[in-house]
Amino acid sequence: MPQPYTSDSANLYRIETTRKAVILTMLGGEELRGNVFIHFSSYRPFELEDVSELLNADTPFFPLELENSEVILVPKERVAEAAADRGTDTSDQPPREAPIPTALLQVVLVGGEVCLGSIRLDAPPARARVLDYLNALTSRFLTLYTSNEARLINRSLIDRVRPLD
Repeated sequence: MPQPYTSDSANLYRIETTRKAVILTMLGGEELRGNVFIHFSSYRPFELEDVSELLNADTPFFPLELENSEVILVPKERVAEAAADRGTDTSDQPPREAPIPTALLQVVLVGGEVCLGSIRLDAPPARARVLDYLNALTSRFLTLYTSNEARLINRSLIDRVRPLD
């Protein structure tokens, strides 16, 4: 006989999350402010995932808690850009032991908007080239780091990239 559904049994399968403030710019230009729900990373045990992991995951939708506490479901394909406040951290991801080479870029979007920031080239310093990094990138969003936030830009909206280093 199947066991009856109880709130205790539901809690056994509950995944703990924490909120992370974001500002989403949708394809139509609308700005949505609120919190995404972050859980433990599948790539880094015992650490929380970052916003780029959430938006680059295979799932097509994610929940967004708006400033009025309403929760909506947002399709990732309709997000043009996401900005995550970096606060006192220096990145959207935890620091690593060895320094990662970076490149300063000017990214021009399809509508003409210009974004300035840096990317992290996950390659040995002697082989770290912007072209190789962009050609190998398979994620939906490019993470561009500015002085106070990590901007996640939908790659399908990038018109051109100019390396500034």
